[in-house]
Amino acid sequence: MRWRIWRRLKLNDEEEISIEVQKNMLGLTKGKGERSLVGKVLSDHRIGREVVRSMMEKVWKVGKPLKFHDIGSNCFVITFVNRRDKMRVLSGCPWLFDNHLFVLKDFDGEMQPNKIDFDHACLWIQMLNLHLSYLNKEMGELIGRSMGEVMEVDVQEDGLAWGRCLRVRVECDLRRPLA
Repeated sequence: MRWRIWRRLKLNDEEEISIEVQKNMLGLTKGKGERSLVGKVLSDHRIGREVVRSMMEKVWKVGKPLKFHDIGSNCFVITFVNRRDKMRVLSGCPWLFDNHLFVLKDFDGEMQPNKIDFDHACLWIQMLNLHLSYLNKEMGELIGRSMGEVMEVDVQEDGLAWGRCLRVRVECDLRRPLA
C-alpha cells in the first residue's frame, strides 16, 4: 500500500534543479583524504571517539596526534599527520580495539559513509598441522580460496613455507564463520 503513495510523489521545479560539482572544489578533501582512513569498531556497544583515539595512538605508535571524526556508530574518519603512518597502520591490519575487530579502509571521498563495506576485511589465517608437502604457495592459495579472496601467501622465494604453519592473507566475509 505504501508503494502507491510513494509512486505519486513528484519533485517540484525547484527540487529538480541539478547541482554541478567541479573537481577543484574537492581539493582540500583530496589532500587530507590521502592521509586518512575510514574505520569501524565492530561492537554492539557505542564507543566514544576520544577513547578509541587515545588507545589507537598508543597501539599504532604514531609520533603526532591523530584526528578522529565521528561519521556513524563506532565509525570514524582517521586523519594522520603523514601518509607514511597511514600506510604502516593500514598494512598492519587487522587491528583490535577492546577485543573487537577494528576494520580499516582506505579513504574514498566518493563514498557515502553508510555505503562503506565493513563486512569484509583482510585477515592472516594460520593453517596448522598440514602435511609438510602441503606447505607451499599453491596449497595456500587452494585452501585460502575456500575462505575468501587470497591476497598473499607467506612463503619463501622458492614457494615453500616449511615451519609450524602456512600463513595466508585472505579477504574474508565477516558475516560468515571461518570454519
